[in-house]
Amino acid sequence: MTDELAFEISQDDLEAPLLSAIDEDQQRAASDADDAAVTIIASSSSSNQNDDEDSDDNNTSHYSRCCCSSHVESFDCPLLQLTSMISNLSTSYNVVNVSMVLPILQQLHHSRDTHNTSFVATSLLAGMMLGQVLGGALGDVLGKLRALHCVMLLQVFASLASSSVSHSSSLYLHLGCWRFLLGIGAGAVYPLAAVISAEQAGGNNARRTSSAARDDEPLHAATSTDASQQQALSRVVLTFSMQGIGFLLVPLAAVILLQVFPTNLDLVWRLLLALGSLPGIFLLALHCATTCRQGRPEMVSGTPDMQTINDGSDLSVPHESSDDNLALTQPLLPDETPPRHLGLLEAIQSEEDLVFKLMGTALPWFLFDVLFYGNTLFQPIVMSAAFGSQNENNSLLRLQRIARDSLLLSMIALPGYFVAAWALGTKSRFHQTPRFVMLQGFACMFILYLVIGTLWSKLQQSPALLILLYGLTFFFANYGPNTTTFVLPALVYAAPCRATLNGASAAAGKLGALVGAALFAPMAHTFGNEAVMLVCSVVALVSFAVTYKFVKI
Repeated sequence: MTDELAFEISQDDLEAPLLSAIDEDQQRAASDADDAAVTIIASSSSSNQNDDEDSDDNNTSHYSRCCCSSHVESFDCPLLQLTSMISNLSTSYNVVNVSMVLPILQQLHHSRDTHNTSFVATSLLAGMMLGQVLGGALGDVLGKLRALHCVMLLQVFASLASSSVSHSSSLYLHLGCWRFLLGIGAGAVYPLAAVISAEQAGGNNARRTSSAARDDEPLHAATSTDASQQQALSRVVLTFSMQGIGFLLVPLAAVILLQVFPTNLDLVWRLLLALGSLPGIFLLALHCATTCRQGRPEMVSGTPDMQTINDGSDLSVPHESSDDNLALTQPLLPDETPPRHLGLLEAIQSEEDLVFKLMGTALPWFLFDVLFYGNTLFQPIVMSAAFGSQNENNSLLRLQRIARDSLLLSMIALPGYFVAAWALGTKSRFHQTPRFVMLQGFACMFILYLVIGTLWSKLQQSPALLILLYGLTFFFANYGPNTTTFVLPALVYAAPCRATLNGASAAAGKLGALVGAALFAPMAHTFGNEAVMLVCSVVALVSFAVTYKFVKI
C-alpha cells in the first residue's frame, strides 16, 4: 500500500513540472504572437501615415509577386490581351465571311432567291443577339475567361459544321441553323473580350491611387484622375481594332482562294467558312499549353488570384493573398461592414443611373448597326453601281470582282481603327474622349451619306469618287461609333454586372443590324439606291443627337 502511494506521489511529482513547463511555453508563445501582431499593426499604421508612396510600391511588389510567383500559376498579361484580340478577330471574320459565301452559293445553284440568302445572313445576327446577352451574364456568373474559352469552343465547332453542310434542297436551312449557333458564340465574345481588356488594364496601377477602382464603381469614375482609364481605353481599342483585320481577311482569303481554285467553287466557300475556326483552335491550343505548363488554367495575369477572374470581380483591382496579412489583423471601424459580392440581379438593380447609361450605350449601338451592317450587305449594290456589271456572264470573273471590291473598301476602312486607337489610347495634345470621337464619326457619316444620296446619279459617272466617298463612310464609322460603342459599356458599368450590361448593349446593336440587313436591299429595290443613302444620313443625324444627349465620357 505504501509502495503504491509512493509510486503515485512520485508520478504526480514528475507530471506537475512537465505540465507547468508546457503551460509556460504556450503562454510565452501566445504573448510573443500578440506582441508581434501589435508591432505589425503599429508599424503598418506608422508606415501608412508617414510614407504612402512606399506603401504603394510594396503593394505593387506584392501584386507582381502574386502574378509571377512560381506557386501561383497565371497567364502573362500580354497573353490575356492576346486572347481578347484573337477572339475578337475570330468573331469579325465569322460575321462577314458569309458576304462572300452567298454569291458563290448563288452561282453554284444558279439561284437568285433572296429569301434563302436573307435567312442565312440574318440567322447569325439573331444568334449574336442571344449570345451577347447570355455571354455577358455567363461572364459575370461563371467568370470571364472561362466563359470566353467556352464560347470560342462553340465558334470552332459551328464554323467547321457550317463548312460541312451537304448540297441538298435544305442546304440554306442547315447552313442558317449552324450560322445561328455560330452567332451565339460570336456574340458572346463582344462583352467578354471588351471587359477582360478593360479590367486587366488597370492592374498594375490600381494600387497607386488612394481611390482605386472598387467593384461597385465604373472604371471611368474611379480612375479618371490617373493612368488607369487611359490604359483601359488603350487595351479595349486595341482589342477592337482586330475587327478591322478580320474584315480585311475575308475578301483577301476569297481573292486568294478564287485564284488558287478557280474551277472548284464548292471547295472555296467551304474553306472560307472553315477558316473561321482557326483563331479559336489557336487560342484553345494556347490555353491547353499554358494549362499543362502552369497547372491551373483559370489564373490570369493582371489578377492575383483565381477568384478575381472567375467570380466576375473587377480585374483592375488586385486582391490580397495569404502573404499579406495586414488587412486580416486590422479590425473594422464601427461604421464599416465586411465587403460582400452582390448577386447579378441585385447588382443590376443597384447600378446607378442605369436607364440613362443604357440609353448612352445601347441606343447609339442600335442606330449605328442599322447603318453599318445594312451597308455591309449593301456593298455589292454600290460597287455594281460604280463599276457596272462587266463580265456578269462569267461567274468566276464576277466573284473575283466582288472579292476585289470588298477588299478595296476594307482597305479604305481599316485605318479608321488605328486612328481611333491613336486618338483614344495615347496621352497627347490630340487625345480625345470617347464621346467626342463618336460625335465626330456620326457627323462625318451624316455629311457623306447626304452627299452620296444627293449626288448619286452624278457620282455613278465618277466611279472612283463614289467608291472613295462610300469607303470613307466606313472609315469614319470605324474611327467613331464602331470603336466607341464597343469601348463605352466596358467603362461605365460597375464590375459585378459589367459584362451583362455590356452584352445587353451589344444585343441592342445586333437588333439594329437585323433591321438594317432586312430593310436596305428591299428599300433600294423599291425607292432606289439614293433613297437608302438619304435614310442613312437621317439615321446618322439622329445618332449624333442621341450621343450628344446621353454619352458623358
